[in-house]
Amino acid sequence: MNNASCGLLTSLFALISLQLMASDTLRMNLQEMETRFVEENLLLMAERLDLDILGQEIRKAGLWENPDFEIEHQVINRDGKGPIGFTGRDNTAFEIEQLIYTAGKRGHRIQIRELEKLQAEQRLDMLIRQFKRTIREEFITLAFLNRIEGLYQEQIEALEQILAVFEDQAEQGNIPRLEVIRIRSLLLEVEQEYGDVLKDQIDARQTLRVLLQLEDQIPHPEMPDELGDALELPEELAVGELYETALSRRADLQSARTATVAAERSLMLERANQWPDVGVGLVYDRLDGLVDNYFGITFSMELPVWNRNRENMQIAQYQITQSELLVTQKQQELLHEIQASLERFDRATRLLERVDMTFEEDFGAIIDALMVQYQQGDIRLIEFIDFYESFRDGIVRNYGIWEDYFKAAEELNFAVGEDILQFNF
Repeated sequence: MNNASCGLLTSLFALISLQLMASDTLRMNLQEMETRFVEENLLLMAERLDLDILGQEIRKAGLWENPDFEIEHQVINRDGKGPIGFTGRDNTAFEIEQLIYTAGKRGHRIQIRELEKLQAEQRLDMLIRQFKRTIREEFITLAFLNRIEGLYQEQIEALEQILAVFEDQAEQGNIPRLEVIRIRSLLLEVEQEYGDVLKDQIDARQTLRVLLQLEDQIPHPEMPDELGDALELPEELAVGELYETALSRRADLQSARTATVAAERSLMLERANQWPDVGVGLVYDRLDGLVDNYFGITFSMELPVWNRNRENMQIAQYQITQSELLVTQKQQELLHEIQASLERFDRATRLLERVDMTFEEDFGAIIDALMVQYQQGDIRLIEFIDFYESFRDGIVRNYGIWEDYFKAAEELNFAVGEDILQFNF
């Protein structure tokens, strides 16, 4: 990319960023973002309607079947008259029958529907947790991008001042023109990196805007300047205790267990289906019965001669075994996830202990000191640029370490299924 293209791209991203910031900026801490997400996200609203639908399915499963009613009227009567008449010589008959479920089938069906609703609630919990993780990671990403943006703005302003001084000195013949070119090249490099930061900012903001259902407002994460107190740690993080917590808190594991219970209830229903349901009815025949105005009681049932529902019972048994295997697999995956997440967090913690953020506050003073040393001839320009780039890279690297530390904490929270590491922002 040539210098003109680099400058144009940086200016474009800067213009977009300024336009966004000129909009209604919504400053929010993490808790406020999560609360808004739960209350305003349209996808969650749609998923919650599934719970209402399944609630109606439970009610429907508890209802009796509607009775069957059949009426018959004679077209041609005994005297050969018709086609339809309503005289004393015309016959009318009707039958009404009510189906009665046996062997507790209705209760089993209600239980299955209730378990389906429970699984839907657990899936909703998983969805909320996954989206919250995305919100937290984007919150952390955007918060540090904002800090890095401020750093680059300060550096660009300082380099522009240095470049102006160098150009003036070059015109006076005090320094070679080559040194001006080197400073200008450094400025363009910083501006290009600044453009990348602005692009990442736009992407992170867009993700949060979609999740938070923001139309014109721009989310701005509020994170304390002092990062040392931003995460509240428990006294001890042991794999065994974390695993026990996850066994009771992870919604995906709970959903797998619920699927096993539902499979067991399905087996109970299939065993009950061995017993035929009974139809009880009443018949009336005005003229063609054993006697006039004949009333009779009917009983009907399916004879389990050829199909005794053994195949469906075997299928249900296979589903139970399958569900139990999936629960065991999920428990093993859960343990590995916790071990990997805890290892990442421990590694991030050890790396964070080496970070020194104090020299960031002295950026201006350090640059001024380097300029004095350069003007006095104590250091060459190449050394000045090397010190400058090392200093800038060190600050950005420190921010990256903090960002990875917070994201590793959230990964561990997600693996356990509970916020064992509390964010104080």
